[in-house]
Amino acid sequence: MRQLLGETREPFALVEPNPGGWGAGSDKDGESGLVSFADGETYASSVEVIENRYPILVERYTFNTEDGTGHGKFRGGFGIVKDYRILNSSAEFTTDVNRSTVLPWGVDGGQRGTANYLLVIRDGKQLMRIRKVSSFKLMKGDVVSIRTGAGGGWGKPTEREPGLVLLDVRNGLISPDDAERVYGVVLDTSRWKVDSDSTVRLRSALSKKQQA
Repeated sequence: MRQLLGETREPFALVEPNPGGWGAGSDKDGESGLVSFADGETYASSVEVIENRYPILVERYTFNTEDGTGHGKFRGGFGIVKDYRILNSSAEFTTDVNRSTVLPWGVDGGQRGTANYLLVIRDGKQLMRIRKVSSFKLMKGDVVSIRTGAGGGWGKPTEREPGLVLLDVRNGLISPDDAERVYGVVLDTSRWKVDSDSTVRLRSALSKKQQA
């Protein structure tokens, strides 16, 4: 994004990579919100630096749990959501991201990861969903929402350790519904415990359904 800074009339440009989710390994979950670029000398700017140096408000910066992840015995890492609200009178927006249509693959029964994309929101309504645009004119108050994808999973979700599923629910990474529907894990969220007997029965039923 670039334009003239409102108070000083000086030009500004914000160019940065954004963290994404990495694929799972054969024995570990993928890393979440990780940047890897060139030789490692490039980093994502902190919220405080961006808001201090640019006419931009970072309204949200969190893991992208809305789009999910590549579920598996070991799940993919989560991407991020970063919402930039433009405080300047105008600005221009250019982006070009990959892995928007061909999703990260899963391995050995693991599910696919999710896509990279960006939203432009104006007056509270989604103006467009894009992966590539050049010098798009932004107005004061517009929000550019960066959504990076999650990595693919490794192994069948129903083979994931129930305690890890419980931990993901407690950390707000997946919902109790996902725990049951995807992983076959039944939780008692009032006591934050795994219902072991119900989990065994549900996983058996899911396995029979998948084989049918």
